Amino acid sequence: MNATLEFQADEMSTDESPINSKGNIYVIDDELQVLEVIEMQLTAVGYNVKSFSRPTEFLSQLESLPKGIVISDQRMPEVEGLGVQQAVKPYPHKFQLILLSGYPETRVAVEAMKQGAVTVLDKPYNKEQLLSSIEEAFDQLRTGVRDDAGLPPILPGGETYGSRLSSRERQVIDLVYEGETNKSIGIKLGISIKTVEKHRGKAMRKMEVSSLAELVRLIDREQRG
Repeated sequence: MNATLEFQADEMSTDESPINSKGNIYVIDDELQVLEVIEMQLTAVGYNVKSFSRPTEFLSQLESLPKGIVISDQRMPEVEGLGVQQAVKPYPHKFQLILLSGYPETRVAVEAMKQGAVTVLDKPYNKEQLLSSIEEAFDQLRTGVRDDAGLPPILPGGETYGSRLSSRERQVIDLVYEGETNKSIGIKLGISIKTVEKHRGKAMRKMEVSSLAELVRLIDREQRG
């Protein structure tokens, strides 16, 4: 497979997708096997996929590409996923981004979510989770509003989920939100990694979130008031 696949109709306007397509998706990854698998899976369910083995190829075509969802790996030569995100960030009504990361990098995941990524998925990813994230991304593309899908409901009376936490749990979660790892949190607070994990897990249960991405989105929502 050629890693830079051509659209069925290059003359499409920036708002168009091929007939009968569910939408345009751009996949950026320096691993050709990953590109092949993602393209096969997404094409099979009706998306129009264009793949790039080099992020610079995608960025060079950014202005002329039709609107769609960008799925980018984080660790790549030349430009990392966060760099791709910065490039598409000025076009929220044209592109939404899903970041894939094969490494447990808390800092990267937190930064991506703060900068507006739809979500950050671990590699190897769960196919159903990816498809669900793509649907959410297209919803955001259509409405221009960051979706609260997957987040717990807003509490009545001005209560926040953060107010449910103990002081130590709040300390841990604040440091997680700053991008710190469990190890660095333990060093800063003078507690063991196991104790950090215990407080972090308990806090996330109280806040009714199950992933780092949901945690960051919930904190952002509560900070916006």
